[in-house]
Amino acid sequence: MTAILIASHGHLASGLQSSIDILTGRGNEIHTIDAYVDQHDYVPEIKHFAKTASKPCVIFTDLNGGSVNQKVVLEVGEQEGVYIVTQANLAVVLSVLLDTETLTSKRLDQLINESQVQRVQVSATEDLSDSDFLA
Repeated sequence: MTAILIASHGHLASGLQSSIDILTGRGNEIHTIDAYVDQHDYVPEIKHFAKTASKPCVIFTDLNGGSVNQKVVLEVGEQEGVYIVTQANLAVVLSVLLDTETLTSKRLDQLINESQVQRVQVSATEDLSDSDFLA
């Protein structure tokens, strides 16, 4: 199991954790930091996670270059076995959580590529049902 931390502005991190818990029942396996919802300094939590988590581990942030991402990169970016993924979404966090292969940088890049956002276009003439979404 890959150790996962989601760090975001506001409650996005705990929101993703809640969604993961609904979908998989494994939300308790995700560590979260909801930054800037109060006055506490979240940097010690980032350092503690990177120091104590089993390796490899992944830290997801919400915005590349955002203040949360900057803190993560500056504090733990050079640590061995700590991968940082930014622009995180529910699909990529789920992919890493549920993946059974040993996490390498190549495998992580593959999971990221498979979890990209996609535009969905539906024709007004299509008659869709729930079964159309099950593959």
